[in-house]
Amino acid sequence: MSKTETMKRLAAASNTARLTELGQGIETLRTAKIASADQLASMLEPLAQAMAALTDETRETMAAIAQQGREQGDQLKTQMETASSAWSKASSEAQHVAQNLDAAARQAEGRQYTLAVTTGLMTALLVSAFWLWLAPPTVQNHLDAKAVADLLRPEIAPAKPSRGK
Repeated sequence: MSKTETMKRLAAASNTARLTELGQGIETLRTAKIASADQLASMLEPLAQAMAALTDETRETMAAIAQQGREQGDQLKTQMETASSAWSKASSEAQHVAQNLDAAARQAEGRQYTLAVTTGLMTALLVSAFWLWLAPPTVQNHLDAKAVADLLRPEIAPAKPSRGK
């Protein structure tokens, strides 16, 4: 239970007790046979004092409740501002981390492409070097002159004369 609720309950209980007393005093006035103004004044004075005290106490209680309400409002406002600034800070930090992760991902992607190209080039170079080293190609040019002459003869032979013109 908060202080405000406690104060409200205490004020309500005190007010109820005083109102009961005032009600009894008013009822006593109604039933009394008043003989003089002095007797009426002596009966009304305690009632007036009780009503004035009740009014003063109610005013003080309401002021205290209002003050506590303002204090709680200020505390809540401060807590909300603190939470808001903390959330803003966490949000900016998360955004910064996300940007760093994005940059790292782009850098890793570039490294992967570079590694793939380098691996391919190195593999091609090593395969070519080992192929040349282990089994160098042999070039043999042996021409059979008669076979070449037989192949070229139909191409250079004079064409047959045509009958006509």
